[in-house]
Amino acid sequence: MHLVKVDTHKKHHYIPKFLLNGWHSGEDEKLSQMRWIREQITEKRYKGKSVANERHLYSMGRLTVKPNPEIERKFMSKHVDDPAAIVHKALLANGLHDMPEEQKHTWTMFLVSLVFRGPGSVEHIRERGIDAISSQFSSGTTGQSDSLRELYDLYQRRDPSLLDFGTYALPELIQTSTYNKLFFEAEWKVQRITKTKEKLLIGDRPLTLFGPEMKIDLIYLPLAPDVTFFISRSEKMKRWIASLTDVQLVRQMNRGIVEQA
Repeated sequence: MHLVKVDTHKKHHYIPKFLLNGWHSGEDEKLSQMRWIREQITEKRYKGKSVANERHLYSMGRLTVKPNPEIERKFMSKHVDDPAAIVHKALLANGLHDMPEEQKHTWTMFLVSLVFRGPGSVEHIRERGIDAISSQFSSGTTGQSDSLRELYDLYQRRDPSLLDFGTYALPELIQTSTYNKLFFEAEWKVQRITKTKEKLLIGDRPLTLFGPEMKIDLIYLPLAPDVTFFISRSEKMKRWIASLTDVQLVRQMNRGIVEQA
């Protein structure tokens, strides 16, 4: 009898299952995925594990025969999503009451991961990784070693093998970006929706950022169909959120989710 090792890290979730599962509903215990196709909205029902994922999204050598999924397995799952799932459960149960600083750091890193981990963002990071190589050749290739000249040739051709330069930097980016300090130091708020039957939506880009890139006024994430999470340093934005009725809040936040989907 031969045992076969099964690769369980081929599908990489850019929205983790613990967050999506809150939108399961109905007798089939699935969520509704809405898409705009051929000038009309289509709806299909899926389990959270079956949506918001892409094969080998964070893998090194993702275009090769045997992609290396270690970033997903050792970082995204183990150090980002698994700890964040515990914090998410605590936020739904207790809000921000008595949240330990360690959990705040954990949730901050998860929020920052949502900025960078979507397919469009990952592709941008890969391209930036290739562009970063150009700094090695600011004075041309004269006098450079054969290996550097070969690297320069790959760079000029934008060879897919160089995409791993950006992918490799993804964990460091999630842990050390300027967003980490910005998110951690701003004021946090969890708000439950109780006065409307309308529900919050979640999209392929679940984190909504309001304001200039490096001076964000408001960060919003739906924690569940009836629970919002906000971060803000802007007194004006805090007053705006506080002035909205539940139905106004749901519609405003859903509009932002739909517009950036």
